Amino acid sequence: MKSHRVLPGIFLVIMGIYLLVNQFSIDVPYKDILFQWPSVLVLIGLILAWQGLSNKEEAKLFSGVVSLGLGIFFHGVHTFNAWEYEWPYITLIVAIAFLLKYGVHRRDGISPGLILLLVSTVAIFYDTITLWLNTLYGGFSNLLPFILIVIGIYLLFIRRK
Repeated sequence: MKSHRVLPGIFLVIMGIYLLVNQFSIDVPYKDILFQWPSVLVLIGLILAWQGLSNKEEAKLFSGVVSLGLGIFFHGVHTFNAWEYEWPYITLIVAIAFLLKYGVHRRDGISPGLILLLVSTVAIFYDTITLWLNTLYGGFSNLLPFILIVIGIYLLFIRRK
Protein backbone atom coordinates (compact mmCIF):
# COMPACT_ATOMS: atom_id res chain seq x y z
CA MET A 1 0.00 0.00 0.00
CA LYS A 2 1.49 3.34 -1.08
CA SER A 3 1.76 5.76 1.83
CA HIS A 4 0.79 8.80 -0.25
CA ARG A 5 -2.55 7.13 -1.09
CA VAL A 6 -3.55 6.20 2.45
CA LEU A 7 -5.00 9.56 3.52
CA PRO A 8 -7.21 10.09 0.46
CA GLY A 9 -8.28 6.43 0.52
CA ILE A 10 -9.34 6.45 4.17
CA PHE A 11 -11.02 9.82 3.74
CA LEU A 12 -13.08 8.57 0.76
CA VAL A 13 -14.08 5.36 2.57
CA ILE A 14 -15.25 7.34 5.60
CA MET A 15 -17.15 9.82 3.44
CA GLY A 16 -18.85 6.86 1.70
CA ILE A 17 -19.81 5.31 5.04
CA TYR A 18 -21.17 8.68 6.19
CA LEU A 19 -23.32 9.01 3.07
CA LEU A 20 -24.59 5.41 3.39
CA VAL A 21 -25.52 5.98 7.04
CA ASN A 22 -27.48 9.09 6.10
CA GLN A 23 -29.08 7.48 3.04
CA PHE A 24 -30.40 4.43 4.90
CA SER A 25 -31.06 6.25 8.19
CA ILE A 26 -28.90 3.83 10.15
CA ASP A 27 -28.67 4.60 13.85
CA VAL A 28 -24.99 4.88 14.76
CA PRO A 29 -23.96 5.34 18.41
CA TYR A 30 -22.38 8.72 19.04
CA LYS A 31 -23.32 9.84 15.52
CA ASP A 32 -23.69 13.43 16.65
CA ILE A 33 -20.07 13.41 17.90
CA LEU A 34 -18.47 11.29 15.19
CA PHE A 35 -19.86 13.19 12.22
CA GLN A 36 -18.70 16.69 13.13
CA TRP A 37 -15.92 18.71 11.56
CA PRO A 38 -13.52 18.36 14.53
CA SER A 39 -13.69 14.60 13.99
CA VAL A 40 -12.29 15.14 10.50
CA LEU A 41 -9.31 16.94 12.03
CA VAL A 42 -8.83 14.11 14.53
CA LEU A 43 -8.95 11.50 11.78
CA ILE A 44 -6.55 13.39 9.51
CA GLY A 45 -4.26 14.00 12.48
CA LEU A 46 -4.20 10.33 13.43
CA ILE A 47 -3.43 9.25 9.87
CA LEU A 48 -0.70 11.86 9.34
CA ALA A 49 0.88 11.19 12.73
CA TRP A 50 0.88 7.45 12.05
CA GLN A 51 2.45 8.00 8.63
CA GLY A 52 5.01 10.37 10.12
CA LEU A 53 5.98 7.90 12.82
CA SER A 54 6.11 4.86 10.58
CA ASN A 55 7.94 6.53 7.69
CA LYS A 56 10.09 8.85 9.83
CA GLU A 57 8.71 11.91 8.00
CA GLU A 58 8.99 15.00 10.19
CA ALA A 59 6.52 17.12 8.24
CA LYS A 60 3.73 14.53 8.42
CA LEU A 61 4.37 13.88 12.10
CA PHE A 62 4.28 17.57 12.95
CA SER A 63 1.18 18.22 10.81
CA GLY A 64 -0.53 15.15 12.21
CA VAL A 65 0.05 16.10 15.83
CA VAL A 66 -1.14 19.67 15.22
CA SER A 67 -4.27 18.44 13.36
CA LEU A 68 -4.99 15.86 16.05
CA GLY A 69 -4.51 18.41 18.82
CA LEU A 70 -6.72 20.98 17.11
CA GLY A 71 -9.42 18.37 16.53
CA ILE A 72 -9.38 17.40 20.19
CA PHE A 73 -9.36 21.07 21.19
CA PHE A 74 -12.34 21.94 18.99
CA HIS A 75 -14.25 18.88 20.20
CA GLY A 76 -13.56 20.05 23.75
CA VAL A 77 -14.86 23.52 22.92
CA HIS A 78 -17.86 22.69 20.71
CA THR A 79 -19.00 19.22 21.67
CA PHE A 80 -18.16 18.83 25.34
CA ASN A 81 -17.88 22.47 26.51
CA ALA A 82 -14.77 21.44 28.45
CA TRP A 83 -12.97 24.75 27.96
CA GLU A 84 -13.19 28.02 26.07
CA TYR A 85 -11.32 29.44 23.13
CA GLU A 86 -8.03 30.65 24.55
CA TRP A 87 -4.77 31.09 22.65
CA PRO A 88 -2.53 29.26 25.16
CA TYR A 89 -4.14 25.95 24.22
CA ILE A 90 -3.20 26.46 20.56
CA THR A 91 0.42 27.23 21.44
CA LEU A 92 0.43 24.22 23.77
CA ILE A 93 -0.63 21.99 20.87
CA VAL A 94 2.18 23.36 18.69
CA ALA A 95 4.65 22.93 21.57
CA ILE A 96 3.67 19.28 21.95
CA ALA A 97 4.09 18.80 18.19
CA PHE A 98 7.61 20.28 18.31
CA LEU A 99 8.57 18.15 21.31
CA LEU A 100 7.24 14.96 19.70
CA LYS A 101 9.10 15.82 16.50
CA TYR A 102 12.29 16.17 18.52
CA GLY A 103 11.55 12.98 20.46
CA VAL A 104 11.32 10.96 17.26
CA HIS A 105 14.14 12.49 15.22
CA ARG A 106 16.46 14.03 17.83
CA ARG A 107 17.40 16.87 15.49
CA ASP A 108 15.44 20.06 15.84
CA GLY A 109 12.33 21.21 17.63
CA ILE A 110 13.46 21.16 21.25
CA SER A 111 14.04 24.92 21.61
CA PRO A 112 10.77 26.15 20.08
CA GLY A 113 8.92 23.33 21.83
CA LEU A 114 10.22 24.25 25.27
CA ILE A 115 9.72 27.99 24.71
CA LEU A 116 6.13 27.49 23.55
CA LEU A 117 5.51 25.08 26.42
CA LEU A 118 6.76 27.66 28.92
CA VAL A 119 4.71 30.47 27.34
CA SER A 120 1.59 28.29 27.25
CA THR A 121 1.99 27.12 30.83
CA VAL A 122 2.52 30.67 32.12
CA ALA A 123 -0.47 31.94 30.13
CA ILE A 124 -2.79 29.12 31.23
CA PHE A 125 -1.86 29.45 34.90
CA TYR A 126 -1.20 33.22 34.86
CA ASP A 127 -3.71 34.08 37.61
CA THR A 128 -2.40 31.38 39.92
CA ILE A 129 1.24 32.29 39.27
CA THR A 130 0.71 36.01 39.88
CA LEU A 131 -1.26 35.34 43.06
CA TRP A 132 1.48 33.02 44.29
CA LEU A 133 4.23 35.50 43.42
CA ASN A 134 2.37 38.41 45.03
CA THR A 135 2.00 36.53 48.30
CA LEU A 136 5.57 35.27 48.19
CA TYR A 137 7.30 38.44 47.08
CA GLY A 138 4.92 41.24 48.12
CA GLY A 139 7.57 43.92 48.63
CA PHE A 140 9.77 42.72 45.79
CA SER A 141 7.78 44.68 43.18
CA ASN A 142 8.98 48.00 44.63
CA LEU A 143 12.63 46.97 44.24
CA LEU A 144 12.29 45.40 40.80
CA PRO A 145 12.93 48.58 38.74
CA PHE A 146 16.13 49.30 40.69
CA ILE A 147 17.34 45.71 40.36
CA LEU A 148 16.76 45.82 36.59
CA ILE A 149 18.66 49.13 36.29
CA VAL A 150 21.64 47.78 38.25
CA ILE A 151 21.76 44.59 36.16
CA GLY A 152 21.51 46.64 32.95
CA ILE A 153 24.34 48.98 33.98
CA TYR A 154 26.45 46.00 34.95
CA LEU A 155 25.91 44.39 31.56
CA LEU A 156 26.60 47.62 29.69
CA PHE A 157 29.68 48.94 31.44
CA ILE A 158 31.42 46.17 33.37
CA ARG A 159 33.26 43.77 31.09
CA ARG A 160 34.62 40.44 32.00
CA LYS A 161 38.05 39.38 30.89
